[in-house]
Amino acid sequence: MKRYLNFKKIFVVLVLLLALFLRFNNLHQRTHFDADQEWLATRATELLKGDLPLLGPVTSIGSFSIGPGFIYLWAFFSFLFSGAPVAGAYLSAVLGLLFLITLFLFTKYFIDLKVAYLVLFLAAISSKLIFWDQQPWAPSLFYTAQMLILAGGYISIKKQVGYLILAVGLVLAFQSHFGVILSFVSLLVYFLLVRPVKPKVMTSIATVAILFVGFLPNLVFDLSHNFINLKKLFEVFRGDSVDYFISLNKVINVLNSSATSLIYPKNTNLLDTIFTKGLFALVLVNAFSLLRDKKLKNLSLLLLTTALLPAILFYLQQGKFSEYYLLMSVPSLILLLALFLKRLISYKMIVFLIIIISVYFNFKQIDSRYVSWNLKAKENIAQKIVEIGGTEGYGISINSKRGDRFGFEYIFDYYQIKADVPPKIGETRIFSVAIPQGFEGIVGTHSYDGIGLLWSGI
Repeated sequence: MKRYLNFKKIFVVLVLLLALFLRFNNLHQRTHFDADQEWLATRATELLKGDLPLLGPVTSIGSFSIGPGFIYLWAFFSFLFSGAPVAGAYLSAVLGLLFLITLFLFTKYFIDLKVAYLVLFLAAISSKLIFWDQQPWAPSLFYTAQMLILAGGYISIKKQVGYLILAVGLVLAFQSHFGVILSFVSLLVYFLLVRPVKPKVMTSIATVAILFVGFLPNLVFDLSHNFINLKKLFEVFRGDSVDYFISLNKVINVLNSSATSLIYPKNTNLLDTIFTKGLFALVLVNAFSLLRDKKLKNLSLLLLTTALLPAILFYLQQGKFSEYYLLMSVPSLILLLALFLKRLISYKMIVFLIIIISVYFNFKQIDSRYVSWNLKAKENIAQKIVEIGGTEGYGISINSKRGDRFGFEYIFDYYQIKADVPPKIGETRIFSVAIPQGFEGIVGTHSYDGIGLLWSGI
């Protein structure tokens, strides 16, 4: 009888369970619920009531709307958690787990099985990936989408199915972030260099069909709204060049951190910088050296193109984008690290040392993680208001720095608080919420992770 379970499969399952635990642990206190999260949660609630969205979140410049797919995912989790604000955070954590699975499979089939186990473990405990997975917003989907784009692009060199996988990846990426355009450009450059297998007629039809279905909601909206969203697309490229200026060193640091943080997430002094940038340099040197390797040259070229070209395009056009547009390079940089680890995998002492360093520093970062004004703090504020004043008959004054008050409207609705925000003139029963506590002279009688609550009334 064939054995379906063995030590290797059990190891993978245990690592994935560990990854899920680290992402779920204290999730309420390690996640935010601000403007992006409130918009998505509200739109998901409307979807569950029958108002199906055709557009997703908007870009920071130009207000172009991406696909609505992430809203549908959020709605499913909102249904599972009865509309709780934390639903999106669990969705994001699950998507992080999905990324780990795709990362493992890619590394297993295209790099090395032993390296796949090592990279899976390092990614599972990576504090940077964990913190990313605990923040729910549409880009939570991008890493998985980018893995499909990479797999589809690489498989397309020899097999027709690669185009179908690539199309699915592009559709998912469009539901996640406008940065997909940089991935698309990188892929075109890669195809020009390697000349993939010519798609057959049926492959072309299937690929176009996947793309059509994926972009259909946006197309339907534009057809019925005088192409207003398409017009906004052109506004994206008219951003003010001073909006998001970032130095070349900052771009290098972002790439460096994405590639090396799985092993060494610490970056607080000069020695940390020297070590991580030295490791990053070795990763790049190894990747360029593999361009002469018959077996790995195409893979190395794919990863270099999709990691470095977006960074170059971003730096040249960065006035129109924020550094979040570099997120599409993260999977490629992790896989470049995997290619480097392939050279070291036979040296057991080095691998053991890498694991020890990664475990120590990543768990240290996880243990010291503190998120002020987190979701749990805002929920505690809402619960305290209900405990003291009930659910209605008072006003609420929210004093905060710009952007910090977002999220309370949805949370108040969830806890059935029917209050006047801001309070009406002459109202005598008033709650004051200050973020951070002490802002504009308000000191809360109750405080939760940087949020103060003051009650004035009978």
